[in-house]
Amino acid sequence: MLPSRLTKNFSAQVFSQAVTIGVQFGSVPLLILAWGIERYGVWVLLTALPAYLNFSDFGFTFIAKNDMSMRVSAGDRAGAMETFQSIFGLLSIAGAVLIAAVSLLLFVAPVGSWFNLGSETIQQARGVLGSQTVSVIAYQFFLLLCAGVRCEGRPATETMFAASARLFEAAAIAAAALSGAGLAGAALAGMASRLLSLVLLAVWVRRNTPWLEIGLKYATAARLRAMAVPSLTYMLVPVSNALMIQGPLVILGAVTTPATVALFSVTRTVARLGTAGSNMLSFGLQPEYSFAFGQRDHGRYRQLLKIHAALLVAGLIAYGLCVVFLGPLGVRLISHGQLAFSTTLLWTLGVATAFEMVWTALFTPLSAINAHKMVSATLAAVLVIASVVVTPIATVLHLALALVVVHMVMTAVAAWRLSAHRWPHDHPHAVTAAAPETAPETA
Repeated sequence: MLPSRLTKNFSAQVFSQAVTIGVQFGSVPLLILAWGIERYGVWVLLTALPAYLNFSDFGFTFIAKNDMSMRVSAGDRAGAMETFQSIFGLLSIAGAVLIAAVSLLLFVAPVGSWFNLGSETIQQARGVLGSQTVSVIAYQFFLLLCAGVRCEGRPATETMFAASARLFEAAAIAAAALSGAGLAGAALAGMASRLLSLVLLAVWVRRNTPWLEIGLKYATAARLRAMAVPSLTYMLVPVSNALMIQGPLVILGAVTTPATVALFSVTRTVARLGTAGSNMLSFGLQPEYSFAFGQRDHGRYRQLLKIHAALLVAGLIAYGLCVVFLGPLGVRLISHGQLAFSTTLLWTLGVATAFEMVWTALFTPLSAINAHKMVSATLAAVLVIASVVVTPIATVLHLALALVVVHMVMTAVAAWRLSAHRWPHDHPHAVTAAAPETAPETA
């Protein structure tokens, strides 16, 4: 049963990755064809700003998925309902506040003077920002409904829904642009596709998970308080990852030439391709860890760890060979041979990526049961210390070595926390939002 479920999970992750790559590489030429370079540049600028609003749920929807999966696996549908409706209430309040704040900002603030909109009007900019804000809010509710899909043991279906929704949105935007719509019209089409995806998913959940009611009847402040710490600490991971991606470029941009920044960026892009495979592996296994923990199935949990370790080792070997033999070619192809390739930089970033693949794999079972707090906090702290140390002496190699140190430290910390994790004695009907990290081991 488990190999079959994992095969479905991994197949869904492959589809999701294919959609992501297809959208990234397919939508850009279509939008440039429809609008031209300048107009497309304004689109990129305006759509990049609302993307930061995706952090507006403060990690609660991710923690809700894990919490509901563990509770349903433990036979506690009532607890899962409480979690679902509590987060639904939180998102409703946050969404209303966000819409009010953005509306006020759009009609009061001089948005046109803040950005170079080229030939676009302020009305077009407001239309894009407004539609994108609604899209972000709809996406948060979409993620919460995905918890209703996952908790019933259908993680592959959840992944397929999410990937299909992204593909549908990209197609709607491209179709609107190619049919002659402006930036605001394309954003409106994207918003409509997200709302439609949300409605379709809500209907599916209602039919296939009928016990999960949308509403506030069972929402409690106590459940939100219980989920606050794991949610907020989990948020440190995507924020830290974003800083690790953009931070080195900002530092290099302040002390070196644009060519050096480009060299680091392109080389890192090639070196980090290994994380795509390791992420698919982790995403495919993560819900299974939640189910096993909720059922207190030690044997299944250990089996998942062994499968994860074996696949990770195979992936690391394949990744190392690719970096050594294909990495230089990748850098030259992306840069069209215009960068002074550095083997030392590529291999150093490759080592950093290998350690990143290891510690994120170790982090997966911890995050799946909401026992990730110390690892997440350590990542943020180590990143801050590394930034302070390396900034005064920043070179491409120093930054690459700093990333190696960061990921090495995180590997040690994640391994320690995973080995120190203990299962609780009892098998409660309700699994707490944050799984115990140091409870006495079950006999």
